[in-house]
Amino acid sequence: MNAREFLVVLAATALFLVMGASFLGNVNWLSTPTSVPVYNTTSNNGIANQMFDTFAITIILIAILLGAAMIGGVYLAKMDEPGKVGP
Repeated sequence: MNAREFLVVLAATALFLVMGASFLGNVNWLSTPTSVPVYNTTSNNGIANQMFDTFAITIILIAILLGAAMIGGVYLAKMDEPGKVGP
């Protein structure tokens, strides 16, 4: 095992130990489940209400960008097919 592989294993082990210590530490979990209002028709305190009222244009632009990225990824993947000439 060379030095680089040893450092990768050491970093992964350290990360695992930190995550394990934070998971097994003293955490005050709630004893009863709480409800999170996703969409509320009577008031504007739901998560969906706040997101789509405040960030509507941003969410639409992100959706268009992700759609274009998916189409571009499929196009680029099709270009690498063996025996295919041109895009």
